[in-house]
Amino acid sequence: MSLQGFLFTWLLVGILDRPADEAGFARSLAEFPPLLVLLLGGVLGDRFNGRSYLGVMHVLMALPPLVLMFVYTQGWMGYWWVVLFGVAMASIQALSDPARQSMLSRVARMDLQRAVTLMMVITSLVGLGGVYLGGRLEVLGLPIVLAGQAGFFLAGLFAVYLLPSLPQHQPDRATRSRPNLAAGFKAVWGAALIRNMIGLNFLSSLFNAGAYIIAIPYIATEVYQGDAGFLATVIIVFTTGSIASNVLLLVFMPLKHPGRLFLVLQLSRMLILGILLLQPSLWLFYVVMVAWGLNMGVTTTLVRTTVQELATEAYRAQILSVLLLSFVVSSPISSVLLGLLIAETSPLAALVPGIGISLVIFLIGVARSGLWTYRSPSVHLAQDPAHQPTS
Repeated sequence: MSLQGFLFTWLLVGILDRPADEAGFARSLAEFPPLLVLLLGGVLGDRFNGRSYLGVMHVLMALPPLVLMFVYTQGWMGYWWVVLFGVAMASIQALSDPARQSMLSRVARMDLQRAVTLMMVITSLVGLGGVYLGGRLEVLGLPIVLAGQAGFFLAGLFAVYLLPSLPQHQPDRATRSRPNLAAGFKAVWGAALIRNMIGLNFLSSLFNAGAYIIAIPYIATEVYQGDAGFLATVIIVFTTGSIASNVLLLVFMPLKHPGRLFLVLQLSRMLILGILLLQPSLWLFYVVMVAWGLNMGVTTTLVRTTVQELATEAYRAQILSVLLLSFVVSSPISSVLLGLLIAETSPLAALVPGIGISLVIFLIGVARSGLWTYRSPSVHLAQDPAHQPTS
């Protein structure tokens, strides 16, 4: 999926040479259809055997790259084929992600904070290989890269095979007979800390994560005059910072007050975006990208760990689907807004809204969210040698 994120962007920006507003519109089109699919993924993740369900998802994930490879070799590649490719991949991912992430709570042999962080470190490291492969697209050719992407999803079946059987938790009779897409929202709304964390993260995703997704490709190509290799290098530098942040978190986990760290890091992000706005020299640009990766790596992990350790067992996949939905909803909105802003002004202008939003998140988070005083249960579980996973 790291390769997918790079491919979708470069197909629009580098191969089809579409302007920022059209690229933002394409990303918005590709990410709106999976919204309801994501909620369905949460329901299915709580109702079926996790291992069997995830195996089917891996097979389905391998199909869109093979279709696009055929389209390209036939000379049919165009804007709408790329949009359909993005829709298909995002939809299947939306069906599979809640189940995959909720499984971790059932198989982890350590406190949940460390388990989630370790998983993010490993997947980020592997993701670097995907981004590197994307950066070699002009050397290898698009058909080989797409075939490799399909091969990676099929190779994941081996890991799925090694999982234990993960049958659904026993639901009540009403839940068993009638799937309810709104159950995840009800569970989130009934838990104030989960609701507030997801809400603040949604604000952050709109203009902080959104600025990275939309603005950085254009900053790389228009401000720094880079090619696909340069963009891949920028993404790798950012991801390296993100990985380093999670490795550092592992040393200090479990954290007693993860909410406080999440809120304080909003202030440091203001400084990071402010430096990027000044169009620094290339070496400083790389340094700041590492810092941005460190910042976003920590905040993303803290959101995941906090929501996952607070989620109730029976609705865990559905609660996680709402968290993922907040990312998915924010991305197309920010894609359109920031894409239009870039088209009317410059790529650097897309960094400005994130500075103000970061300050708002900090002030609201300290005053009203309850995150500043939240104490993680993982601290107590890590000190209990009798702690065992739920299955």
